Amino acid sequence: MAGRLEGRVALVTGGGRGIGRAISEAYAREGAAVGVLDLKPEIAGEAADAINAAGGKALPLVANVGKRDEVFAAAAKLKEAFGPTTILVNNAMFNRYGSLLEQDEKTIGLMIDVGFKGVIWGYQAVVPQMQEAGGGAIVNIASPAALIAFKHGIMYSSVKAAVQASTRSAAAEFGPMNIRVNAIAPGSTRTDGANLVVDEAGWERRRQKVPLGRLGEPEDIANAAVFLASEESSWVSGDMMLVDGAMTFAFS
Repeated sequence: MAGRLEGRVALVTGGGRGIGRAISEAYAREGAAVGVLDLKPEIAGEAADAINAAGGKALPLVANVGKRDEVFAAAAKLKEAFGPTTILVNNAMFNRYGSLLEQDEKTIGLMIDVGFKGVIWGYQAVVPQMQEAGGGAIVNIASPAALIAFKHGIMYSSVKAAVQASTRSAAAEFGPMNIRVNAIAPGSTRTDGANLVVDEAGWERRRQKVPLGRLGEPEDIANAAVFLASEESSWVSGDMMLVDGAMTFAFS
């Protein structure tokens, strides 16, 4: 399990399934000790167990990232187990597509709390640890929806645009601390969660819009997340990397 992230400590929110799990597993393969944070303890536990069984190091963490105190408690627990966190992946998201005029206050509040406030709480909880360690890397999971418009996606687009904007400003603010901040914007990526809301016909329609001719896999996003956390990207900060098979350019 030696690799590009050897000796690093990573906190991955929403790290128990889908893209987050792929990132957690990729980081562990590259040598990082990983805090797998999820809302449900069974999901965090199963993912961490799988990493440990494969020879990596992982700690299951449970938190609602929309709640500041829970994020701070999880970050402290990870530090106690493995030392200061030097990689943060803000991946957790709650999303419901639909007409804005029909979305209620609870749904909108959850999208903002998890999708945006969770990023802010992640910064606040982990950046002091990165300062203590002499630097670090933050990877935010944004979306092409921050750049293009689509029906019934007002709230999702707004939250992800806020994540993109925070990435740029955080890169400027934290850069003097030797902390890089970047974002990944995944295109249509097939995950178990996405399969619950997209049927086979829907996936095929999405695939046909991708110039490279295939849907994304969680591992595609994880590969980009490894690069942005590693020293290979040591002069990359404030960027949003499109990992979408050129779908965004074709769409727009």
